[in-house]
Amino acid sequence: MRKFIAILALVLVVALGIAYYNASNHITGSVEPDATSAPWQPAQLQIPSLGINAPVMGVGQTLSGAMDAPTSDVYNSPYWTSVFWYEQGAAPGQSGNMVIAGHVDRVGGDPAIFWSLGRLQPGDTVTVVTNAGSTYRYQVDRVVRYPANYPSQQAIDAVFGPSSGHHLNLITCSGVWTGNGYDERLVVFTTQVG
Repeated sequence: MRKFIAILALVLVVALGIAYYNASNHITGSVEPDATSAPWQPAQLQIPSLGINAPVMGVGQTLSGAMDAPTSDVYNSPYWTSVFWYEQGAAPGQSGNMVIAGHVDRVGGDPAIFWSLGRLQPGDTVTVVTNAGSTYRYQVDRVVRYPANYPSQQAIDAVFGPSSGHHLNLITCSGVWTGNGYDERLVVFTTQVG
């Protein structure tokens, strides 16, 4: 009986340890929309010219007020193959700036979902599909690089600020790795079409 209780306690400790590790590293078993996701929220981002068809995860802000982009120390985490929709911005089909970010590389430096985002050109198409299956198409207007540490207020407003148009702005890291992150942010500005 003691042996059984010891084994049961060990299994419980291991299970709790795994759960704690996953929670502290923002690791989930799935990137599917949860039952509380609204039908109008973005579910998939498709960029045919880059071969991207990625699930969308909603995110808020970090404690410092920046857009969150969860990371993980796990190589095959869904964070490297998913994109992140900024929930404080516009939603698909709404006027304003809808912002979606994705990682350029994963732990160890191998490519992540937005590795090739800088190859987009004006006129390329980006599609957002909602949880309800509605499709919104956007056309690339321009691709811009901003300094990561000290972007101007004008740059922040261009990406996140109010707009009377229907825009989707895609963000990833770019430039040179400094040891603490990349020194630039690449932003693809698009406008809804159709």
